[in-house]
Amino acid sequence: MKTIGLLQMMVQSGLLVPVHPSSQFGIFKQLMIHIGDTQSIEFELSTYSSHLLHMKHFMENANGRTLFFIDELGSGSDPNLGGAFAEVIMQELNKKHAIGIVTTHYLNLKIMAGKTTGILNGAMAFDEKNLQPQYKLLLGKPGSSYTFSIAERIGLDKNLINKARQLVDEDQFRLDKLLNRTEQDLRDIEKKENELHKLIKENEKQKKELQHLLDKEKHQQQVELHKEQNKIAVERILYLKDMERKLKQIMVEWKKEENKNKVIKQMEALLFKKNEKKVVSKMEKKIDSKFSEIGGEIKVGDKVKMKKNHQVGIVMELRTKKAVVKIGLLPMQVDIKDLVVVKEKAEGL
Repeated sequence: MKTIGLLQMMVQSGLLVPVHPSSQFGIFKQLMIHIGDTQSIEFELSTYSSHLLHMKHFMENANGRTLFFIDELGSGSDPNLGGAFAEVIMQELNKKHAIGIVTTHYLNLKIMAGKTTGILNGAMAFDEKNLQPQYKLLLGKPGSSYTFSIAERIGLDKNLINKARQLVDEDQFRLDKLLNRTEQDLRDIEKKENELHKLIKENEKQKKELQHLLDKEKHQQQVELHKEQNKIAVERILYLKDMERKLKQIMVEWKKEENKNKVIKQMEALLFKKNEKKVVSKMEKKIDSKFSEIGGEIKVGDKVKMKKNHQVGIVMELRTKKAVVKIGLLPMQVDIKDLVVVKEKAEGL
């Protein structure tokens, strides 16, 4: 608390403070601090009397621009009576809209903070298994006093600790133990949550890498497709140039040849491809010698034959009434009704 108060005074004095860059500070008109034992023999004040006197000043002068620090609110008196007064003081400061930090070991204040708007529980993390402080502030939950854990840590006789446990009210001991267990469970959950976030980040990284590979593969497929299309275009251009050359030759022969019927037959053979059926028939025989039709339902991965041009390919994807068939490097969509499942014949058959 002293550190927080000192940092606040430094900020309001225009000094730099050692905090995280995202930290936020408020500006307050007055700071009220009650830390330590302020009893006085001179003014006949006991510890609790001095404590109440300071709390009276706080309640009378606090407002929405007040920052207060109270160490061990309600201490110095009977726990039940001191706890009751502490609860009243907290409620009054809350009504004044003052902002502050209060330390306490009273369970009733922890319970009140859990159900009162404007008041928030907080606790410093403590590793009960290793009996070590964690130096970490946990907001939103009450903390345990770790009375017996600290006694074990300093090496107090276990018989004395057990006797003290027996003297403590059973409900209070059960509540303190529950707070201990809750804090340990929250720490375990936080550890698992951090591990989960780490796994999620790794998963996102792998997802991005996979997407990159898929995009790269898709790009490569597009490049191969364009190459194939360019190859077909080049072959078509060469074919047209050859056709042009042959037609020019026929035109020259038309002028020279007296038997025009002979030239006409050459032109018909060139333009109408009378031998095309022979070529198709030859291709069909070649396919039938390597594959046999087995029919049946077409599935992804099946080898299929196109009924019209007798080419064989592999089914890559099914789309309602069409199938994507890969023939060589070029995928193409074909009506399923124009396909038949085939099986490669064994050698020698």
